Amino acid sequence: MDLDLKDRKVLITGAAEGIGRALALAFGKAGARVAGCARTQPRLHALEEEMEGEGHLFQAVDVTQSDQLQEFHDHVLEQLGGLDVLVNNVGSVGKLTNFHELTDQDWRESFEINLLPAVRLCRMFIPTLKHSGAPRIINISSIAGSRPGDAFPHYSAMKAGLSNLTVSLAQTLAEDHILVNSVSPGPVWSRSWKNEAQELVKQTGKPLHEVEENIKSETAATVPLKRMGMPEDVTGLVLFLASDHASWITATNFHVDGGITQNPY
Repeated sequence: MDLDLKDRKVLITGAAEGIGRALALAFGKAGARVAGCARTQPRLHALEEEMEGEGHLFQAVDVTQSDQLQEFHDHVLEQLGGLDVLVNNVGSVGKLTNFHELTDQDWRESFEINLLPAVRLCRMFIPTLKHSGAPRIINISSIAGSRPGDAFPHYSAMKAGLSNLTVSLAQTLAEDHILVNSVSPGPVWSRSWKNEAQELVKQTGKPLHEVEENIKSETAATVPLKRMGMPEDVTGLVLFLASDHASWITATNFHVDGGITQNPY
């Protein structure tokens, strides 16, 4: 299937690593022009060196700061000349703890990284998306939004909010033919998992590679397909949703989780 994403203008937040990085590389390989942001410029430079195609823009942005988002918005429009696909990917689990140990500040920080940047960027770019021939908003949520556990409830609540916002926006923007969907990955190996491994190294004194392999194998045992996801496992669906093949799909949340959710409806 030819997705035909050549010259599509795509913005991806949290593009320096994990799912965001895999998406940037995949969109670049598909011929799209990519604008990506993340906190650290060195990782963005490393990504830029691997990108296929030309005309990309990578900028260090603290997405919790509205003035930096506005500056990034302006640079994207100046360099790309418009936008077709907004991918709200940035997010962070934050504290790997339970409800009783979370403070008000922990909840605020989770809101400011996991939900508010998507709200702000949608507000900023919707006027531009209205002029696109194939406008898309794709929010990277999490199965934690619909299947919360006792750990990191602040993160789960914000991802539930992002999936909820997706459906609301899809209805609001339907008359403008802007399609809005969310993708909810299951346990995908990322920085949050690496941080957990490093904490366990401090607690146990075991080698990092051993701790990481234990985490991967224990998590894989909970997945019907018996392996953790990798960032590249998410890219195919996102690129499909950005393509013309998905022109009658909106207000939908897709699970990419190795079969964990098992929801037939």
